[in-house]
Amino acid sequence: RQSRGQSVVEFALVLPIFLLVIIAIIEFAFAFSTMNSLNFAARDLAQFAAEAGDQPGGDCSALNLLEGELGAVTNPAGVTSVLIYWSDANGKVLGGATNQYDRTGSMTCTDVNGVSLTLPYSLVSATYPDTQRCPVLLGCPSISHPTLDTIGVRLTYSYAWRTSLADMLAFTGPPIFISTQQVRMEPVL
Repeated sequence: RQSRGQSVVEFALVLPIFLLVIIAIIEFAFAFSTMNSLNFAARDLAQFAAEAGDQPGGDCSALNLLEGELGAVTNPAGVTSVLIYWSDANGKVLGGATNQYDRTGSMTCTDVNGVSLTLPYSLVSATYPDTQRCPVLLGCPSISHPTLDTIGVRLTYSYAWRTSLADMLAFTGPPIFISTQQVRMEPVL
C-alpha cells in the first residue's frame, strides 16, 4: 500500500516536468523548421537578386519570390524586414549601400518582366538601386564599384509561439530570427 502511494506521488512530481520537456521538443521543432525555411529563403533571394544583376525590378521580383517561398510552418507575415545590400564576401555591408523593406503598408512595383505587383512591404531606405549594381567582371567605374558586386540579403523574422511554452516559462515577446546570405553576381563579360 505504501509503495502504491509512493508511485503516485513520484508520478505526480515527474509528470509536469515530462510534459514540459515534450512541449519544449515540439516548440523547438517548429522553431528549427522556421529557421531552416528562413535560411533557404534568404539564400534563394540573394541568388535571385544576383542573377537579376542591374535589371530594373530585381528587388520587386525578389520580394515577390519571398512571399511564395515561405508557407506552412513559416508564415510570410512574420517577416518584419528585408535588407538587400552591397556586400563583401563575409556579409558585411559595403559603402552603406542598402535597400530596406519593412512589412508595413503596401507598395506597388514592377518586376523584371514588366509586371506590376502589389506587395505588403514599404521601402524604408534606398541607397542601392537595382540599376546601380555592378554585373561586370572588370568593375563599373561609373558607379565606383571596382569589381563584380556581391549581393547580401538579411531577413528579420518575428517568430510566433506554436505551443504554450512561452506562457509556462514566462517568456516575454516573440523571439526574433535573423538570416543572412550573400551571393556574388553573375558576371557579364
